[in-house]
Amino acid sequence: MKFEIKQKDLLGAINIANRAVSKSTNIQIHELIYFSADKDGLSLTSFDGEISIKTYAKANIIEEGVMAVKADLISNIIRKLPDELVKIELENGKINIKCKRSNFNLISFEYFEKEEIRKPDSKPIQIDNDKLKRSINQTEFATSLDETKLALTGILFELKEGSLNMVALDGYRVALKKLALDYPADFENTEYIIPKRSLLEWSRIVSDDSKTSLYKNDNDLMFISESTTMLCKVIDKNYIDYRNIINDISETSIVLEKRELTSALDRAQVLSDPGRANLIKVSIDEKVMTIMSNSEIGDVKEVIEVEQEGEGLDIAFNAKYMQDGVKACDSEKIKLNFKSSLNPCLIYPTNSSHEGEDFTYLVLPVRLAK
Repeated sequence: MKFEIKQKDLLGAINIANRAVSKSTNIQIHELIYFSADKDGLSLTSFDGEISIKTYAKANIIEEGVMAVKADLISNIIRKLPDELVKIELENGKINIKCKRSNFNLISFEYFEKEEIRKPDSKPIQIDNDKLKRSINQTEFATSLDETKLALTGILFELKEGSLNMVALDGYRVALKKLALDYPADFENTEYIIPKRSLLEWSRIVSDDSKTSLYKNDNDLMFISESTTMLCKVIDKNYIDYRNIINDISETSIVLEKRELTSALDRAQVLSDPGRANLIKVSIDEKVMTIMSNSEIGDVKEVIEVEQEGEGLDIAFNAKYMQDGVKACDSEKIKLNFKSSLNPCLIYPTNSSHEGEDFTYLVLPVRLAK
C-alpha cells in the first residue's frame, strides 16, 4: 500500500473518522482507523459498536492496499506535520510516514474484515444540512439522561403527512421541531428513535451548504453527505405519544422579546445553589412579567414589560428548563401560553425566519409549598 496526500486533506478525513472511534474501550478494533486505497480512492473507516463512519479523501494512489492504525496516534502525528505533501507506505507490517523532513515508522495493526458500508438501492429522504443541524440543536438538549428510559435518550424522527417531526422529551419538557419535507412514499407513517450522540456527531461532520441523504438500511439508518457516510443503530423501543402531552388550551398568553427573557433568566440564576434546582417564581399581571428567585444568600427580582392576553397568573419553573426552550426559539420575539399554575407552559417563536419550519417547546411547572 502506498499513497500521497495533502496534510490538510488527510487531517480532515481523520477528524471525521475519529467521530466513530471509542475513547474508552478495551476493544482494540474500536480504537482503530481503517485505511483502504483502491481504484475508488482513499477511504477511512471507523466504528465503535454504535455508529460506523466511512469518509473519502483525495489522494494519489500509487499502490492499492489496506491498513489499520491507532486513531489517536495517527491523528497526533498528522496534526503536527507541516501543511505539505504526506507520503505513506505500508510494507512488511510497518507504516512509514514522510512529510518534508519528518519521518515516522509505526507498527500496523491487523486489518479487521468488517461489513462494507454500502448505499442501499432504495430512494432516500433528502434534507438540507443547515435545516437538519438547526433541528438537532433545537431538540437534543431535551433528551433524557436516564438509561432506564432508553427510548427517551434519543430523538424521535416521525414522518407523517408531508412533515418530519423531530421530538425530544425527558419527563419535564418536550421539544418539537416540525419540518415540511418531501420524502418517498414508503417512508410515510414511519418513525425511528435515533441516539442523540449519533445525530450530534453527524451535525459536527457535515457542512451547512450541502444535503444529507437518509436511507433505511434494515434496522439501521444510513446518513450520506458529500464524501462521508454514517451508519447508526436505531433504538428499538416504543416512544411516548407526545401528541397527548402538547395540548394548547390557554387562558393567558404573553409576547415578549426573547433577548430580554433570556437575560432575565440568566440573572435570576446567579444566586442559586449549584447543587439544587434553579427554581423561579413567575408572576404575570397587567402586562408585566415578574421573575423572582431567592436562596440562602439573597434574592433577585426581574421585571419585563409584555404584551398580555387573558388573566394574571402565578407559576413556578426550573429556570434552566425554561431558558433552554427560550434559547431554542429562532425569533426575536416569543410567545408563552399558560392555562393555569399547575399546567405546562408552551413556548413558540412568533416570527421565525425559516419558512416551512415550526418549533414548539413545553415545560412543566414546579409545585411550590405555600
